[in-house]
Amino acid sequence: MNTAPTPSGPQGIVDVDTHLADADEELWRPYFAQGESEWAPRLEPHGTVTRLNVGGLVLPNPAGPGVGSPLGSGAASPVSSLDERRAFMRETGIARGFLLPGFVGLAALNHPDPTVRRVLARAHNALLHDLATEAPELEFVPVVLPDDPEWSLAELARWGTHRTLRAVVSRPTTLDPRPYRDGLKAPLLAHLAAEGIVLMLHGATGYHQASPLADQFDDYRYTHVFTHPFEQMTALTDLVASEALAGGLKVALVEAGCGWLPWFVGRLQEHFDHTGGLPRIDTDVTALLRSQVLVSVEPEDQGIEAFHAHFGEGMLAFGSDYPHWDAARPDDLLSLPQRLGEPAADGILRANARAFFGLAKA
Repeated sequence: MNTAPTPSGPQGIVDVDTHLADADEELWRPYFAQGESEWAPRLEPHGTVTRLNVGGLVLPNPAGPGVGSPLGSGAASPVSSLDERRAFMRETGIARGFLLPGFVGLAALNHPDPTVRRVLARAHNALLHDLATEAPELEFVPVVLPDDPEWSLAELARWGTHRTLRAVVSRPTTLDPRPYRDGLKAPLLAHLAAEGIVLMLHGATGYHQASPLADQFDDYRYTHVFTHPFEQMTALTDLVASEALAGGLKVALVEAGCGWLPWFVGRLQEHFDHTGGLPRIDTDVTALLRSQVLVSVEPEDQGIEAFHAHFGEGMLAFGSDYPHWDAARPDDLLSLPQRLGEPAADGILRANARAFFGLAKA
């Protein structure tokens, strides 16, 4: 008997972390003009694996500090067609999926050349828009460049004429290890807060970003350990300290798990309340995050219970990480109701994301 979850119209599962599979040269040809061909993605052999060269950046980074996956482009399993993606969604019971970047969209945030950053981000967003138009169950989440607010605001205005923008995506660290330190003084963040558009922050390992801790290691085991949660800690500290969250910015922390947050927020609160010789910062960090932040988890995340004990049950949402090597499987979802009870499981799988992104109004 098939016991996998099934979608139920507007009450179906929401996946806030599914990825474009884009290690395909042919996929990108329509999205690069003739004068941009040198920056278009191309596959290259590197030892026993294939990697993607995107505008001169080899992805994942094959060696040295901040090294990426030894699987190369195989770190993300190929998705042969939109029908294959839809089949996964049906099998898993997903009614809405937030389609986040693959190689090219993430590389756009880290390329040293500002012109190439714009070209890559524009191409990624155009491809993503075409896919989301063909499959309305996929949420269009364009890449924005925090170092280039003028381009980013023009890009949002461009796509906003085509569809509702509920979220944009960037990295917690880019070429700049602290791209959000100015908070709402940055025109892009001010616009997102004013329009109620969620900033989704998603890390990745081996993408040439300025990663405060991962760049200290040249072993993928450790770069992968230190990339996601520690980059999110850096960004979250700046978004709290700059009062961007208090000023109305909504943020989704994606693919970093949740177990680190009770400890980290407790430590941050202690240092806001009292640090020798410095004035107190009058901020209730836990209450602020409950109001302004969503956190993605996979069903087997061992930190869920501790997170619920600290923050309550309204902040977590399901992320499959499909089609990556460590993605959740359809059967993984079956354990949540038994483990957490139906109300908490429903919050993670459906209700919390629908409320945070305004999907109940769609």
